[in-house]
Amino acid sequence: MMNTLIFILITTFIPASNQYIIDFGKTTESQKWTTVVDGVMGGKSTSELLELNNSILFSGEISLKNNGGFASLRGVRNYEDLSNYTTVEIKYRSAGQDFALRLLKHEAFYLPYFKHNFETTNWDWKTINIPLELFSEYRLSDETGNTVTNDELKKINRLGIIVSNKIEGQFKIEIDYIKFK
Repeated sequence: MMNTLIFILITTFIPASNQYIIDFGKTTESQKWTTVVDGVMGGKSTSELLELNNSILFSGEISLKNNGGFASLRGVRNYEDLSNYTTVEIKYRSAGQDFALRLLKHEAFYLPYFKHNFETTNWDWKTINIPLELFSEYRLSDETGNTVTNDELKKINRLGIIVSNKIEGQFKIEIDYIKFK
């Protein structure tokens, strides 16, 4: 009996893996995410965020009117040290547009950030794994030629999803989770 109790205590306090998970749904982190569209600069794109039981649904329409062309979903500030991880896994389904995961280290939109694009799934569920070393640096939507480094991953304090292909039309993405491992 004593050996069983010791085993239970040890397995309870030792983490099963080195992961950081953002799990979406009504009882998790969905309420902490917000939408931002090009209307902040005069554009006409629209978007909305819905909390579902086990996921979030980010949808809307991209408009190029008034120099518009983007819609984004942003998480709250979080100072998880991403240099401890090598890969990000996303379980999602999407339609209408391609998307990108953004790793932000600054509040100001004109300062550099890191981004990696992923394609629409035609509304089929898909799980993708992206090595963090493949994230490229951008400044004002222009690629700088730099890629993310371990030092930069220590400075990331917000995640985001963005549609910014400069293609008019509807989009939707449902995300179950984002997992760093």
